[in-house]
Amino acid sequence: MAEIIKIGENTWSFEDGFVRFFLLAGDEKAVMIDSGMNCPDALEQAKNLTDKPIMLLNTHGDGDHTSATSSFTEIYIHPEDYVKCDVCNRYPGTALHEIADGDVIDLGNRPLKIIHIPGHTAGSVAILDVKNRVLIAGDSVQKGHIYMFGDKRDPEKYEASLDKLIAMKDEYDTIYASHDVREIPADHVEKVKAAWQKVRAGEVPFEMADLFGNQVKSYTTEDCGFYII
Repeated sequence: MAEIIKIGENTWSFEDGFVRFFLLAGDEKAVMIDSGMNCPDALEQAKNLTDKPIMLLNTHGDGDHTSATSSFTEIYIHPEDYVKCDVCNRYPGTALHEIADGDVIDLGNRPLKIIHIPGHTAGSVAILDVKNRVLIAGDSVQKGHIYMFGDKRDPEKYEASLDKLIAMKDEYDTIYASHDVREIPADHVEKVKAAWQKVRAGEVPFEMADLFGNQVKSYTTEDCGFYII
């Protein structure tokens, strides 16, 4: 069971160990954004916080973001991740509701804009809580280590996605991250990009680390880190 923290009006953070996910409510409905790694009961917890019908929207399909998926009849997720992250087979009773770049999901006086940011995964998205000027960035922007190893990752698309978020930085003031520090300022995207460019240029030393049986290079900068093979 996750620790639940109210972080704004009709907004909650579910702290599930090293990962977190969010619940946002509007006037008509609510959305759970991701569902953690160890919280199959997340929907029941969320029902104690709002009386609005709750939908599930995923920033991406990695396993540490999907633990309560089987509690829902459908999942709002980019179709690339529904397939390439094997969500379709891991949760066969949960139907796909496709989302795409530029889609707007209105919870009732609370519009959420979908921004496709491939790189960490092919179907990674960020979600802009338009009126509250908050960007929920999934795993793509954070102060912790960002996983960029394995066949799901695309380094070139990742940098382009960071540029995309930088170009729209006037639309948000705060970023909610899924790992490490929860709330980070909008300009942190530029710091992540600068760190990524230094890593790719060979300007940052690394240490070897064992992650899930993979020998990876662990790069650490003052702003964030990366795991790369």
